[in-house]
Amino acid sequence: MQESKSWSTTTRYFVLILVLGSFIWLAVSAKDLIGPLAISALLAYVLNPLVIWVSKNSRLTRPMAVLLVFVLSFAALITAGALIAPLIPAQISILAQQLETITLQVQTLLLTPIAIFNMQIPLDVLLANWPEITQGFTRPDLLINVIAATSQNLVWVLVVVFTTYYLLLDWARLRDWLIGMVPEPYAPDMRHLYVDMRRVWNRYFAGQLRLMFIIGLLTGLAATAMGLPGAFAFAVLAGLFDIFLSVGPLIVTVIAGIVAFVAGSTYLPLPNFWFMVLVVVVFSAIQLLENAWLRPRIMSERLRLHPAVVFVAVVSSLAMAGILTALIIVPLIGSAMVVGRYLYCKILDIEPWPEEKEEEKQGELHRADDGAG
Repeated sequence: MQESKSWSTTTRYFVLILVLGSFIWLAVSAKDLIGPLAISALLAYVLNPLVIWVSKNSRLTRPMAVLLVFVLSFAALITAGALIAPLIPAQISILAQQLETITLQVQTLLLTPIAIFNMQIPLDVLLANWPEITQGFTRPDLLINVIAATSQNLVWVLVVVFTTYYLLLDWARLRDWLIGMVPEPYAPDMRHLYVDMRRVWNRYFAGQLRLMFIIGLLTGLAATAMGLPGAFAFAVLAGLFDIFLSVGPLIVTVIAGIVAFVAGSTYLPLPNFWFMVLVVVVFSAIQLLENAWLRPRIMSERLRLHPAVVFVAVVSSLAMAGILTALIIVPLIGSAMVVGRYLYCKILDIEPWPEEKEEEKQGELHRADDGAG
């Protein structure tokens, strides 16, 4: 059989540029798919240790363990929803009554004009014209857009569910396939890079769990000190919702403020309104402490990044790209540093993993000494 003709250097570079351009075009075209795929990867990463534990401690195969964990996880979510759902109507009724009370108080406050630079702003006029101001929000076209967005979100939920399942089921084969695409001389480097990046993500999640515990503990202690009803529940909620960065803590703060206004403190002699203000301020201060000091310190210690890099990366991602990007931006930077260090060493012809080479040399010396003895 005739030997395949080798490509010229020009052809190789042309094909390489063409392939890279195609990948960039595909990534830009499928940018809406990146978010759901990232969520699926995170869910699979979190559930994978449970799948491994079930598989090791039972006679189930990997596919059966994945199916069991997957079904039980969604059954737990459905059960939690079924337990919470009966409580919603009563809570909505109570909340509606409280909102009516709050509305009356706000109307009373709005009767007093606000003075800004000697200018009187009659807020009662604004309140009287509020229906005309907000009537644009109830246009039929906006309602149709909301329905369409809801249907689209349902499709993305299904994408996340099935992608998570298949990642759990076939991640090992997918990983080996990706490594197998690399030319054989560079396959060991690819495996080493994979291990280093996996270590980065493990450290990130360990740091995130530590943050969740600290925030839950601080929130529980603060809620108990203020006499907020359900202090333990708010500690658990604050810890769990902390993974959603600013959005999760905001939800917890809003719920805590409503409870504070409705129930008041169990022992502080404060009116309910001012107790609500106190609770919101304290909860916000805890989040400020986390975002400005705790998160940068813990993540920088875990991933060997400067605290300022962590702080700027998270805040910038929240402002420009949303919560999902902010959630994974820190381990992405850590992974990029792993790849960047490898490329830097290869460009300068330096050993990328000198510590392992030193260990190999020490092992050879020990073996030589043992042989001489």
